[in-house]
Amino acid sequence: MASYACLTIAALLLPGGICSAQVPVNQPDGASIRVDVDLVLVPVTVTDRRGHVISGLDQSRFRVFEEGVPQPIVAFSTEELPASIGMVLDVSGSMRPKLATARSLVSALLKVTATGDEALFLKCADRPGMQAELTPDIASFENLLRAAVPGGWTALVDSIYLTLDRMKPARNSRKVVVVVSDGVDNHSRFTRRELLSRAIESEAQIFTVATRDLPGTRKAVELQEDNQGMAFLDDLANATGGVYFQVDSADSIPAVAERISLALHHQYLIGYRPTDASRRGLRRIQVKLDLPDMRLYARNAYFAAAP
Repeated sequence: MASYACLTIAALLLPGGICSAQVPVNQPDGASIRVDVDLVLVPVTVTDRRGHVISGLDQSRFRVFEEGVPQPIVAFSTEELPASIGMVLDVSGSMRPKLATARSLVSALLKVTATGDEALFLKCADRPGMQAELTPDIASFENLLRAAVPGGWTALVDSIYLTLDRMKPARNSRKVVVVVSDGVDNHSRFTRRELLSRAIESEAQIFTVATRDLPGTRKAVELQEDNQGMAFLDDLANATGGVYFQVDSADSIPAVAERISLALHHQYLIGYRPTDASRRGLRRIQVKLDLPDMRLYARNAYFAAAP
């Protein structure tokens, strides 16, 4: 029972990373207690081969490793939680033939947000363009979507970096960034390595949706650029515990939007106390599942700050 209490308290503070503090907890009779919390919390999403989110799994199915060393799971939760969502829509010139599909996908995502969610909206082109700061009025983004006009270079890395910074005041413990783009970047100041470091530090999960054209008569160099962009989006999602999706046509939009919504809100939250709590800096995490034909998504690193 104590382990679950610690998990609930820590989840309100810092999911996906380490939390070491004394946390006051209000009791029904007005008294308060203080609970020592020293947990690494890892949000986990599980899907089948078709990408459908799987819920209802038991704690015994999961194993956690830090720097290759098995870690005992001391807390486990499957509760549904609201999310703070950073929406990033790429409206640069390379997205011109795909913008209608991308806009439709974001619109579909807005319709499947849950009670308690909040979101911000940012457009990406020559530079990041913040359209709306974090707000529970997510429906208001529809007007901003309709006003999106394609053009210019692509500062995608800078746009995601800024979104992570603007997520700092998020009120929900579950923080996610959803990026809808072709993955092409040709105008950013930050590097991909710097973005990945910032993403790990922020402990937000990044869900990416790649929009692409069918090959048709496109040149080989254009297809290579597309493939590199999609590989970047895939790598970014995998490193942060998010999920990578691909949309080729408008027909797939409703299913993808629904799967993203389920993945955002229906997660497993696994907590463990590191067996080597003295080591600071970057730590590598691996979460394994003992079920075949399933895919598990969890962040692979976190920063342990000095006490």
